[in-house]
Amino acid sequence: MNAPARAVAVAVSALLLTLFSAASFACGYCVEDRIAAVVDHTLLQRSLASKHPVLFFAWDGPVTRNDASRQKILALVAAISSVDKDSARVSVEPASLALAFDPQQSNAQAVEAALQKILGSLKISVIRLQVPAVQTLNRSI
Repeated sequence: MNAPARAVAVAVSALLLTLFSAASFACGYCVEDRIAAVVDHTLLQRSLASKHPVLFFAWDGPVTRNDASRQKILALVAAISSVDKDSARVSVEPASLALAFDPQQSNAQAVEAALQKILGSLKISVIRLQVPAVQTLNRSI
């Protein structure tokens, strides 16, 4: 391959690499993007201090993705008795939520079941996001 052809091949490869790597940032579907949308340093610090685990969920359902829906979801999550007051965080795009709960009142599976039930009224389903660093943090408290 001659030098000009090699230079073109390198330039095209660099361009394709740039395009594909840029497309992978903030796609809204990966676990990291969903968590980044609802993570709150204050919530994590408060939860760590009180030894209350934080759970992250992806959600989906036939609801309009706007602030009114976000507020409605927040209110429903806050109605779960074991969820810490003012700990719920909800994002509509990407669709995710975070909450802290009192391990003396409940466990992660029961909180998830309560969340499924209460959000089921809006035909919203949730999937708990497994985050190794957060799971390690939750086990240590």
